[in-house]
Amino acid sequence: MAWKSTTIDVCKEEGRQTIGYDIAPAHPEVIQNDARRIPLHDDSVDMVFIDSPYSDNINYSDHPDCIGKISCEDERFFEELDKVAAEIHRILKPGKVMAWLIGDQWVKKKFTAVGFKLYERLCKYFETVDVISIVRRGQTSNTGLWHNRARRFNFYLRGFKYLFIMRKPIIETEKDEQNRSVKWARYERGETKKRSKTKSASSITATPTGSG
Repeated sequence: MAWKSTTIDVCKEEGRQTIGYDIAPAHPEVIQNDARRIPLHDDSVDMVFIDSPYSDNINYSDHPDCIGKISCEDERFFEELDKVAAEIHRILKPGKVMAWLIGDQWVKKKFTAVGFKLYERLCKYFETVDVISIVRRGQTSNTGLWHNRARRFNFYLRGFKYLFIMRKPIIETEKDEQNRSVKWARYERGETKKRSKTKSASSITATPTGSG
């Protein structure tokens, strides 16, 4: 979901290696591909940035499989984004981060909390690092005309997007689990307590009493 590849341009400026995918690319360096089926190996990516459709209010493409053709008022919209999240989880290395940019929808006096609904699903796969509100500047709605319309017809201007920064959890290895089991077994046998008492006694003995 790279579309016009602004992210790729930024990565180039920073000297970073990057691959961009979109179901209907608008830039020659973006590879045509569905984000629900990313052609990369498991645990092979250091970071993922995604700017997904918010609903069907914008014509993202004419591709029949485009998620942006589904309304966010339809639960299928979030089910498809869930598939994207699962795929990102698959390709991301443990402990590495993904950032997902998305906004809410206000259409025909009806509000849909797209960001919150997506975030709830992302929490199944990732740990939250931060949630940032990105203020949008220079947009059409940020003009006197739209401000007057908002006051007249009593609606809010959508002036920000959410940026969910989340980390793929690090799964404990079998060795870590074994070490934990050994420590627990020692604790149950009282070995840990005995060692603690010994250390405490040594510590007390080494402390001057001031009675010299």
